[in-house]
Amino acid sequence: MKKRILQIFLTAAAVICCTLCAVSASAARPLEDTIPNCKLYDVDNFLSEEEQIEIDRIISETSREIDMYVAVCILNETGSNLSDPDCMRYADDLYDAKFNVPYGKETDGALLLLNMKTHYIWISTCGLGEFFYYNGGSENRIDGMVDHLIDYMRNSDYTGAVGRFCSDLKYYRDLGYPVNAYTYNARTGQYAYVYKDGIAFADKLPWWYGVNWTLWGIIGAIAGSVTALIAAAVVSSNYQLVKTLDASNYISQKETNYYVKDDVFIREHTTKTRINTDSGGRSGGGGGGGSSHSSGGGFSHGGGGGHW
Repeated sequence: MKKRILQIFLTAAAVICCTLCAVSASAARPLEDTIPNCKLYDVDNFLSEEEQIEIDRIISETSREIDMYVAVCILNETGSNLSDPDCMRYADDLYDAKFNVPYGKETDGALLLLNMKTHYIWISTCGLGEFFYYNGGSENRIDGMVDHLIDYMRNSDYTGAVGRFCSDLKYYRDLGYPVNAYTYNARTGQYAYVYKDGIAFADKLPWWYGVNWTLWGIIGAIAGSVTALIAAAVVSSNYQLVKTLDASNYISQKETNYYVKDDVFIREHTTKTRINTDSGGRSGGGGGGGSSHSSGGGFSHGGGGGHW
């Protein structure tokens, strides 16, 4: 009887552990049917079979490691008549079909499109991918990611290009998204920003978004220190003696008369203080937010591109 109970307990524990492992292994990708879509889409069979297998392995490994959707699309003849904006729309629509439509909402990830005919690179981002792989202001990461691929593409090292793309995905995912990053979609007139590990959409940014809380914390600490010093000075002044400890305090002024008084020069001390007449100054400032756009399916995307 005890052996039977032990077997039931061990079986239940194994089932629970397997369930927990399955959930944690794909916390951001709950629909398991979409995970196999993280792969290479070589539309015109441009690469060799060996290259395709290796690139599929790199993509799958990266997607699992960053827990986001990752895909690469290579166009050859199919891309002959595609303009740069067409490539952007192609990448967005492919990402939507593979990852967004099954959920009915934006998912977190990125897709790299390489058009061999026009030598154009486009990286489409979605969900939190728009913030980890940000395209705004001085924190623009997409431009750097595109630049990193140019030498690989010029040298026809396509596996190396995908490897570098995936390396950047992992690097920026570990780095985290820029503080106070946000995007603006001119088509919808809405802002998007990260809020409680998700994305919030609004017609305008909340008043507290973009506030440099570290700076205000420093200012508050300084103000508190100054207040404490003033309070200490006030308290100290209330306990000062009326007369200082000097020998003259013990001489009766009524009984002591001074008939000779001399002023004796001891030393001279002069201080100089420079008056700053320069009215100029340097003001700090941050760049603008990132940009986003809507795909044909109505999903929000970011990203950027360039030629090699």
